[in-house]
Amino acid sequence: MADIELKRLKASEVVLKASRLARLVGHTELTEFLGFERSGYPTDGSARPWIGRSGRWADKEKKTFHTSSIAKVEAQVVSAQQAIDAMRGGGNYSGDNALLASRRHDERILQSSAVFGTWAGICGQVVATVYDMITEIYHELLFSELQASLFADTQERVDGALAAASGTALEKIERISDRLRDGDRESVSQALTTCRRLIDSSADYVFPARDELYKIGDEVDLKVGPQQVLNRLQAHTHACGASKSRRDRLRRTLSDLYARCSAGTHAEVTIGEARFIFLQTYIALGEILTLSAAPEHGDS
Repeated sequence: MADIELKRLKASEVVLKASRLARLVGHTELTEFLGFERSGYPTDGSARPWIGRSGRWADKEKKTFHTSSIAKVEAQVVSAQQAIDAMRGGGNYSGDNALLASRRHDERILQSSAVFGTWAGICGQVVATVYDMITEIYHELLFSELQASLFADTQERVDGALAAASGTALEKIERISDRLRDGDRESVSQALTTCRRLIDSSADYVFPARDELYKIGDEVDLKVGPQQVLNRLQAHTHACGASKSRRDRLRRTLSDLYARCSAGTHAEVTIGEARFIFLQTYIALGEILTLSAAPEHGDS
């Protein structure tokens, strides 16, 4: 990116360096585009998506375009520039044909300038296209690194919280993972049953069942007995001082997940959906189990 931004490389050099990048990251589209730029464009229509992006249309209506490799395009730029430089000083014309000779000289300069503009424009467009694509790669890699760091930190905290919530919690997660890898219907059903039990054990840990109602504000009284698993988790988030919007989001999420886990026992959940249900359950429970006891700002 810096080489392009600071114009340290010619277009052909940018293409070669970007080709190595494309190979290292396995970027199929960039590899295809740079292959055409290195070797030239075929006329069978296979390169059509890249013709416009590289500024190579000669006449779009007639479907004619410049097929030369980027190295040959650069050679045309140099040739046109040399022709312009050679004619830049003008000529000493005299006699009856002086005006005609001068006009032809100017026409040749204009023609060379037009040729220069065409080829230089292709070089610029190719570099711009490469820059756009490697910028996307850069941001993807940057996000992936950040994402991996966030996931690793979150997983460490969540695993620790789940281990504290239930001595067998992590073993349950391992069983869920194994069953989902099996991929058969019975395994999916068993995995989601285990997932539901994980929610139950987390509720037992953070908010054991009580006979008395739990009061939220002046109007809401929650039953928090042994069967009211979701109510007890909601009571826990309230006791931790989570804002109402956060409590509501977690309540809706866990309610939906609990329902889908129950549906999974009837083999109504696909393998793909089961995997997402497990991941969402893991994340939602992790957020609840790692809530700070300190009250948050916001309504209570």
